[in-house]
Amino acid sequence: MKHLRAMFSTLHAVALAELLVTGGSVVLRSDRHTGSEQDSSQFFAYDYSKHGQDWTMGACSSRSRQSPIDLPAAVPVTNTFSYKYNPIVEPFDLMNNGHAFSADIAGMGYGGITYDNAWYYLMNVNVHSLSEHSWTGLQMPLELHLVHKRYDGDALLVVAIAVESPLLTGAAMLAAATKGHAFLQLNNSRTDISDKVWEAARRQNQMPGVNPMLAGANMPVPVPALNLQPTYVEPPAGDPSFNPAIQAFLKQPPPPVNMKVRVPADSAHAYDFNSLMQGANFYEYAGSLTAPPCAEIVTWLVRQDTVKASDKQVMYLHDAIYKTTADFGNFRSLMPLNGREITMRQGSLEEPPLVPAPVVHMPGQPQQSDREFRAMKWAMDAMTIAKSATDYVKDLDSRLRNAAQAHANALAPQLEPLTVHGKVIVAGNAANDAVAAAESAVAAGKAGPAGGAAMQPLEMQKTAETMARTLANAAREEIEDATREISKKSKEVAVEAAKEAANLVMSGNGNVGALKASAQPAPGQTPPAPR
Repeated sequence: MKHLRAMFSTLHAVALAELLVTGGSVVLRSDRHTGSEQDSSQFFAYDYSKHGQDWTMGACSSRSRQSPIDLPAAVPVTNTFSYKYNPIVEPFDLMNNGHAFSADIAGMGYGGITYDNAWYYLMNVNVHSLSEHSWTGLQMPLELHLVHKRYDGDALLVVAIAVESPLLTGAAMLAAATKGHAFLQLNNSRTDISDKVWEAARRQNQMPGVNPMLAGANMPVPVPALNLQPTYVEPPAGDPSFNPAIQAFLKQPPPPVNMKVRVPADSAHAYDFNSLMQGANFYEYAGSLTAPPCAEIVTWLVRQDTVKASDKQVMYLHDAIYKTTADFGNFRSLMPLNGREITMRQGSLEEPPLVPAPVVHMPGQPQQSDREFRAMKWAMDAMTIAKSATDYVKDLDSRLRNAAQAHANALAPQLEPLTVHGKVIVAGNAANDAVAAAESAVAAGKAGPAGGAAMQPLEMQKTAETMARTLANAAREEIEDATREISKKSKEVAVEAAKEAANLVMSGNGNVGALKASAQPAPGQTPPAPR
């Protein structure tokens, strides 16, 4: 009885653990996540139950230039590109966002690709199973995506690399699929190949991080060996076709959903991604992201032949991905080619070109780049220049009005003060001087009109008053015309300065010198004195 009770308790624990593992993957895979292959995909909730056929967000419903696609058998090499990756010698994070395992190495200076005279730096590396692309209809067990971003823009370049092992090949997967088996999935329909690999791992006491019994495998495991937290043993380096670069994803046990692990690395235990590229040709085509929002901004370089890894390396990653995605895998269905051209490029290992240093973001929320700060400074300078120009025009207008009123008062002191736009113009000392000069001229008048007799003082005074009124009216009209013209010019100067400031803010490009020149006085003029 005690034995049966103990067995019942053990089976109950196993069933509960299986429920938690399966249920957790289903619920969490719809949550928002970070560290994905495409940063924008973290704002979308989706799964792989229909492998993308039900995605409608973003451009996922488009069929113009979507990815992945089926690749032809042979394409002639028509161009080249160069690459150079530096060995990874510092620890990095391996994340599980519910859709893929992603090695986040952005900003760590590990190199990239020179493509069409532009530099693309490496941001992250993601693992997919099964492969998203197919080679003449054949899917591979794994596909790595090396995601690169153009240094001066938003364009993406993704290198896709298929991975297979001595036993776990694309041909073996196709044979398993024709028999109705879900290849390598930890369920009751396991294949003979999978059983062979598991049996070899069991004999060497190198089981994956999750005991196969917990996922319903049909491999007999003694009850005492059940362990909800088994010890993880990484695939050994001595296995056939062992791949050191792939081991970067298996140095630590693959993390659960929405978790990450720190992968150790140093100069003695470095990871070199150049080995994934050497001696290969790459299909080239214009495509899209393979996860929402499926933006059609990607240039794809897909390696023509596969990269080899050990059976345990391939099996560990495949099984971990399938557990994460509720046994759906994380590959999108093939998309139609729609007349797109597929070409072939040859990769070559070369030193990268010298590129400008990346923009350093300032601290704070929201972050602003150096260009934005420069644009704001230029905008403020433009406003200062526009205000100075307006003040100068106003000062010039005031001086012209005062001078005109002074001349009018000199000719006819008894006239009403000149009023322009409701403002009385007051003359200064210049008016008194002008009045004295006019009185001297009247007293000295000897000849009348047309050489006649000398005019009497009273007649001369009336004549002067008439002339003064005429001149004052003419002066008033000229002042008002000048005022309108000056106001128009002032507005034009301010509008041009504002336009230049707006251009500086929007584009970061502009001519600050031109703004300053627009506010300079014309030749022969003196700028207004400070007030």
